[in-house]
Amino acid sequence: MDERIPENKKTQTDDKDLIASLEREIRILKKQLSRSYEERKNLEEIIETHLNTLMTRNSELEQSQAQLKASEERFRFLSQHDSLTGLPNRFFFTEAVEGALWRIRQNEGRIAVLFIDLDRFKAVNDNYGHDAGDLVLKAASRRITGCLEGNEFLARLGGDEFAVLIEDLTSMEPVTVLKERIQAALTNPIALPNGKTCSVGASVGVALYPEDASDMRELLQKADIAMYMAKNRI
Repeated sequence: MDERIPENKKTQTDDKDLIASLEREIRILKKQLSRSYEERKNLEEIIETHLNTLMTRNSELEQSQAQLKASEERFRFLSQHDSLTGLPNRFFFTEAVEGALWRIRQNEGRIAVLFIDLDRFKAVNDNYGHDAGDLVLKAASRRITGCLEGNEFLARLGGDEFAVLIEDLTSMEPVTVLKERIQAALTNPIALPNGKTCSVGASVGVALYPEDASDMRELLQKADIAMYMAKNRI
């Protein structure tokens, strides 16, 4: 008796085995795809978290840089300006004079330096106190500033002394006019606390380059001497 399995039944069995095998592979692939999706989702969340962290740190860094820049600018301003009046200080003024002298040596020309000393300022401090003295210094700085034109640079050298640099001079007329304006402005009464007023006035000394000096140090020295000579004539 022939017990061989009919060919059609063998084919059906093979097909069932193949289908079962394919179904197992499909289930495995689905599980792998599911894991891949979860892993990709987790990876995307990790990347997004890192990106957010980087953006936050970048924003913090930009803020720190802005604060540092503002601090540097503030430090530079304070190093070059008088804290009471906000005017350029002695250091800044000498730099401005040096720059003006350099430009003159390149293109020729003249500059003038005016040294200004407030008259009767000590009496204000003695009679009304240092707070009143500070008010006078602030008022004096505003009034002198109001006398200036475009090519004139004002600084507070210290105490009750101020200085003005005038560039591009073609005659002495601007120097004389400015000197008279400053003296007139500072002669007018200045309001003090409690309704009081004072009048200080000013002594002004002038030095010219190249007529009076050959370098910056000598120019400032000559202006200082001229100012003290004017003060002694009061």
